[in-house]
Amino acid sequence: MRKVFILVERRADYSRYKPILEKLKADPFFETYLVVTGICLLDIHGKDINYIENDGYKINATIQMFDPKADDNGGEMVRSMSRVLFGVVTELEKAKPDVVLSGFDIGGNFAVTIAAAHMNIPVAHIQGGEVTGSIDESIRHAMSKFSHIHFPATEDARNRLIKIGENPKDIYVVGCPSIDVLVSTPIIDKAELEVKYNLDFSKPFIIIIQHPVTTEAKSSLDQIQETIDVIKKLDIQALALLPNNDAGHSKIIDEIKKSGIRWYPSLSTNDFINLYRNAWALVGNSSSGIHETPTFKIPAVNIGNRQMGRERAANVIDVPNSAKAIEAGINKALYDEKFRAFVKTIENPYGSGNSAEQIVKILKEVSFEGKIQKVFYEG
Repeated sequence: MRKVFILVERRADYSRYKPILEKLKADPFFETYLVVTGICLLDIHGKDINYIENDGYKINATIQMFDPKADDNGGEMVRSMSRVLFGVVTELEKAKPDVVLSGFDIGGNFAVTIAAAHMNIPVAHIQGGEVTGSIDESIRHAMSKFSHIHFPATEDARNRLIKIGENPKDIYVVGCPSIDVLVSTPIIDKAELEVKYNLDFSKPFIIIIQHPVTTEAKSSLDQIQETIDVIKKLDIQALALLPNNDAGHSKIIDEIKKSGIRWYPSLSTNDFINLYRNAWALVGNSSSGIHETPTFKIPAVNIGNRQMGRERAANVIDVPNSAKAIEAGINKALYDEKFRAFVKTIENPYGSGNSAEQIVKILKEVSFEGKIQKVFYEG
């Protein structure tokens, strides 16, 4: 038996871990130790721990990472990371896992990666090697240097891992596991969804997910106002999900709540994926626009620098944080029939929906012997 330690902080990482957790649970070779922290414990962000429990996963521990009353700034991001770092050491000592499965570029997973590496516990990192904007860029590459095997999504990411000194023998290209969720989620009847959310899918409908950019935190208010002004001017059906709680988030939340645009702190996986299936476009700066929209073959209007430099399919329309550019991007996404027809032909560079199967197979077969002591690979 191999015990796998997983920490979930946000809906975004849960969406990637969910298909992996499902396969680990189904295989008696594995035991899973699941810790939930971050905004998954906060009411204002939808308290996604409830969705995790409803999905049938045993939660072994929770760690209070964020203080809901704290200031919204970079300093509080660091204090929050220190809380989960302190707490996760105790959980690692209690669990005694054979491997930590960490991922992506967020504080909670960064903390468990650092802790495990210091405690001589092997770390397998999902989606290293990608280029992003904001502080996420630094966190992702740092996590790769603390990790012992790697599950990047693309060949481009694999090559970048090799450039920063990771051994090709320890790198397995598996795609993005969130695609697994997109293709496996049961279809909800359109009419049922239309009634539940008061929508008409025969008319333009967009999903908005716009997070703060930590290196531009002071501009968060101006940035979300530009987006909201365009949505209201165009008078199109829109549904907004509240952002994560990186520095600058509170002003975004306040503006969305008073905008008149329908908003949700979070949604169940089934509802979100089915709304996604019927959306005409995704608007904002979420990695979902890069990773997932090509699977549903819908345009993504990617605003600003948060996904700067990330590998993307040709359905992504990159625009700066200006109302004029955002309006042009949305109009192209919704009404340019030639572009929309082209989007229906694209393939997703982040995989086809079998990432979890590959990851679990490798976790079952890989040997961690001799991997704890990292050595810079020079070719």
